[in-house]
Amino acid sequence: MSTRTTILLFIVVATLVAAILGFERYLPSAQDLRAIKRGPSRLERDKITEIHITDVNGGVLSLSRKDSLWRVGQLGEDLADPEKVAALILGLDGVEWMERIRREEFDDKEWAKTSLDKPRHKVQLMKGTELVQECWFGAPAVMENSFYIGYPPRLGQEGETVWYVARTAAPAVLQMPQQSWRDGKLLRLPAELITGITLTQASGQIELLREDEHMPWVLMKPLKTRGSKDRINEILSILLNVEIIESKDAADTVASGAAAQSVTVAADEIKAKIEVKSRKQVFEITFKKPLNEKQTSTTATTGYRRPVFTVAARNLASLWVEPNLLRDHKLAQVNGEELSEINITSASFPEVKLRNNGGSWFLERHGKWETANGERLTRMLEALNSHEIIDFSADTAADLATFGLDKPFQTVSWQYPRFKPFKLLFGSNAESTKFYAKYDDEPFVYRINPSLLPALPPDSIKWKGLGALRFTTFALRRITMSMGAAAPWILNYNPATAEWTGSRAGQDITPQLDRVKADRIAGLLSKFSVQDWSASRSDAVQALKTPLLRIQVVLGEPGKNDGPLHEINLIFSNTQPNVDSTFLLYGQVEGDPDVFYITRHSLLEVVSPPVKDKAGMK
Repeated sequence: MSTRTTILLFIVVATLVAAILGFERYLPSAQDLRAIKRGPSRLERDKITEIHITDVNGGVLSLSRKDSLWRVGQLGEDLADPEKVAALILGLDGVEWMERIRREEFDDKEWAKTSLDKPRHKVQLMKGTELVQECWFGAPAVMENSFYIGYPPRLGQEGETVWYVARTAAPAVLQMPQQSWRDGKLLRLPAELITGITLTQASGQIELLREDEHMPWVLMKPLKTRGSKDRINEILSILLNVEIIESKDAADTVASGAAAQSVTVAADEIKAKIEVKSRKQVFEITFKKPLNEKQTSTTATTGYRRPVFTVAARNLASLWVEPNLLRDHKLAQVNGEELSEINITSASFPEVKLRNNGGSWFLERHGKWETANGERLTRMLEALNSHEIIDFSADTAADLATFGLDKPFQTVSWQYPRFKPFKLLFGSNAESTKFYAKYDDEPFVYRINPSLLPALPPDSIKWKGLGALRFTTFALRRITMSMGAAAPWILNYNPATAEWTGSRAGQDITPQLDRVKADRIAGLLSKFSVQDWSASRSDAVQALKTPLLRIQVVLGEPGKNDGPLHEINLIFSNTQPNVDSTFLLYGQVEGDPDVFYITRHSLLEVVSPPVKDKAGMK
């Protein structure tokens, strides 16, 4: 081999070696690829108790968690914005590594562009005194939403800082000014947890309480009465939406902090105390009253945050409210979803007892519990909750006879689980020209509009469910329909084959049967509903002695072709004798003492001839 050839081969080999080394320098190793695929270790977010953020200028922001609340340590031990803290932790936990990089891959100028030599933010996550994670954030990388980040070795551990290009939302949160990490709301609480509000000013005190979020507000002071749900919720909304404009640190406000705890209140101030019974927490805030509607801000101090705050004055003047404006001007506040029982008593009818069982209402009648009329129940609750009190007739119960409440003509009571019942009494003056209501355990008398009373019928028949007949077609064996002296239609049903056969006047009409019509008749009877129940039975019973129409349903045991059978007979008659065009008819299930009303149109749908030739019932 010539010397020239040897030299050429050497150059080629050297070039290949250099190329391989160059590619290996920039291509990720198998170990790097595995690490990128695995990503950073996921955080136990609920166990993080401290966060320390150091910016490029050496400024440190410390966040610490105590009693489930995050605080800003370097800004006067104030409460931190929980949404910003949650966004930061979520961003740190959601880091997605895209590429591993090394310092030696960059020259000094290019490395400086990453800002990793002087990280823009260094973040340490602590669990007690243990460092859980430390992450350094540099400049944005070329790819969208990506940044240069680094993970230094933990204290006391060997190793080098590991650098990555990664996607993360954390830098967007870290770039926020330190002052913005304070909680911008003066009070941050779920409204449903608040069970007490006390407003104290120089002229007196207003105290509002409720058992829990499902129970109505009660005005406890200066007089004990039901509170207005809308007006109290407006007060609650104002307190929970006070926006902080500026704050002064605790070092300047020691005296002011003590003032927030003081019992006395200045003439131009109001103290609001908010209670959360379930957490055994009390929050106190003292506001200075805005001078007029044009004033956009005022000051506030709290017993649970050290700074003195300048807050937006919007709507705050509404806290200075007269007690009468917080009284409930609606007759009742009934939460139908939480009710367990309703009872109605009167001088003319037996007691109406309604019970909620698993979300369905039942009526006790003739010693048995049966389905109640849900539509009437809904109308009653809506009427009670929407009825406006005409006026507050008396604040004492000294002379109930004037209002007919010493012997009320009707009472309505409702009860929630674990609470005593609410009992509402109704009375009237001697001339029955004015009507009044009063709660049994309250001294206040309200004048009401008598238009409310029809929504509270005292007769239990009005609360009976409108389903007069219910059965499954798997139990159906026969339907017989007869009108007057005409020959009856007899429809036999085989639930095993779902086949119909029929006869009339001894003749087999099976070939003429329309199965769709027969199925429709069976379906309507299996869920037979009525328009209403008759409160007066005397005329109805007399009319039903000579029924216009009879329907007999024969039922067996579902799933069995043999076994005992039982009959259900329905009878119908006109509400007006010798008038066949009346809109409503009487009806009754024989053996049931109650009589119902049904429209002629609804009944004709049931008894339409089940044959193809549309022959009428003659």
